[in-house]
Amino acid sequence: MAKVSQMRVGHPRSLLAGGLGVFSSLLAIGWALFGYNLPATVNLASIQPDNLMLAQFGVAFVVLIGSGLMLARYTRLGGAINILGGLATVGLGLLYARSLEQAARSASLQGIPLHFSQVYTAPLVIPVDRLVSTLLVVPVFPIATLLVISGLGSLATYRMHRPHRVEPQPKQAVAVQTTNK
Repeated sequence: MAKVSQMRVGHPRSLLAGGLGVFSSLLAIGWALFGYNLPATVNLASIQPDNLMLAQFGVAFVVLIGSGLMLARYTRLGGAINILGGLATVGLGLLYARSLEQAARSASLQGIPLHFSQVYTAPLVIPVDRLVSTLLVVPVFPIATLLVISGLGSLATYRMHRPHRVEPQPKQAVAVQTTNK
């Protein structure tokens, strides 16, 4: 008899969910770095947005580990981490945008100018009254949505490919007739 190898083969859905999780966690790290530098760029004296973006960086790092778990075929744990990371990203993004808006209002700013590159020199000015919605729509919700989709895909892969218990059928008595010749 040939010995059957028990090597675990990754399912394409778990690899896709893990790859999407890695991509979205790297986006979350980029958002945390951008958000951390934003108050200093526009000369706002507020420590709370910095602390919230440090927390977002920590969440993004944990989500990166969860995505690695999905790639290593631990889909249930990695999926749960990514779903919780997506929800935490929404919460931290909302708190960050509100604290940045309050700091801008207390500094009597009408808008926050953003300079993106040396080539494109015109600033993008975000009015303070639209700051929360702009920051939630542009970076936070897409990143959180990608994280939740990644986690749900991973959980669906776990649910679909977990081993099912098969109950053995009771043996039925078979009547055997013998004939004498």
